[in-house]
Amino acid sequence: MSLVRYAEDYFAGQKFKIGKRVVSESEIIAFAKKYDPFPFHVDAQAAKETVFGGLISSGWMTALIWLGMMHDSFLSYETVLGSPGHEELTWPNPVRPGDELKGEAEIIESRISKSKPELGFIRYKATLKNQKNETVFVTVSTLMVKTKQGS
Repeated sequence: MSLVRYAEDYFAGQKFKIGKRVVSESEIIAFAKKYDPFPFHVDAQAAKETVFGGLISSGWMTALIWLGMMHDSFLSYETVLGSPGHEELTWPNPVRPGDELKGEAEIIESRISKSKPELGFIRYKATLKNQKNETVFVTVSTLMVKTKQGS
């Protein structure tokens, strides 16, 4: 679990490491069989014949790996109140079995609501990269976070 941070504790340019995670072939296949059963996600042999040249993770699995990393290292359950949504969600490169993903979140903007001063909005960009330093996931999103006044 992460350190308790209030909206006032974030500022533009701050960067946070959100951990590392190795992705296994079995979890790629299990996730895809349940939620995204394209052949390039569930069948290593069939995947070789695709544009990807081998088995890859569902982008949605990659997004959920990122979310899990955020929960493990960045999100404070005492202060984070959810998110109104994502502005950007991209997968520039595929995640493959055995990839080690490392993540970072960079604060773009932090502001306190004028109409609800107990609430702050933290806009950030999160990125996952593989062991080759290739970007495999990017999101720009906003968190709603309690202010010190709101606690």
